[in-house]
Amino acid sequence: MNRLAAKFRRSRQLFCGAMAALLIAASAQAAEPQARPAHVPAGTEQVTVGSPYIDMHTGPGRGYPVFHVAEHGETLWLLKRRTDWVKVTLRRGQTGWVRIIDLNEIYGADGEQVQVRLPDFRDIESRHFHLGFAYGDFDGADSMGVSLGYRFTRNLSAELRATQAVGAFSDSQTYQLAVLHQPFPHWRLSPYFMLGTGLNITAPNATIVATEDRRDTAMLTGVGVKTYLSRRFALRAEVANHYLLTSRENNQEIVEWKLGFDVYL
Repeated sequence: MNRLAAKFRRSRQLFCGAMAALLIAASAQAAEPQARPAHVPAGTEQVTVGSPYIDMHTGPGRGYPVFHVAEHGETLWLLKRRTDWVKVTLRRGQTGWVRIIDLNEIYGADGEQVQVRLPDFRDIESRHFHLGFAYGDFDGADSMGVSLGYRFTRNLSAELRATQAVGAFSDSQTYQLAVLHQPFPHWRLSPYFMLGTGLNITAPNATIVATEDRRDTAMLTGVGVKTYLSRRFALRAEVANHYLLTSRENNQEIVEWKLGFDVYL
């Protein structure tokens, strides 16, 4: 009996040791990233689905049909984001689009939860062109302006600006090229400074004596602030000083106030 009991104890110890080794190996394997399939680009983030399931659409929109469901515990790779959709691919090659809000329970290889940032105003930094419209006061005259801008660095952008001002005694048109500097582009309320040059055309409203239009070189300095409403729209307010280099004895300074908005393309 003692001999049988000893054999039973040894068998139980061997069985428990084998089971413990299997559990340790399985845990180590689960903690390590799985081998990247050939169709997955290098450097793509790998995550595991923690929610019961995730619907995969054929395109980045709710109008596209669901063609596959990624189940709990399944591995997927995040390829790229478009607005509030993310393109993902699975190990077996299924590739589709899922909503960011459906990725609220995904986990990395280390077991930590992965947060996919929702689109916000900071996405404006990826848009290089913007179109602006503004209304304001140009030395007492009502002014309307349009601008076309291009962002060529994180802090610097250039704008082509055209303004039409209608006053009681004269009308004027201003065409300028300005450089804008935003020291804090990641702020929702972002100040900027501008410097530029251009041409100002003034047409006096004379009814009896014929007058000629004046064409003067205009130097521009100013400050403003942008308030980002979304990833495509921003309100802006600015005050600018136009220094006109006239052919007369004295040069002329004109202060302009503007309020408008920008559309990022």
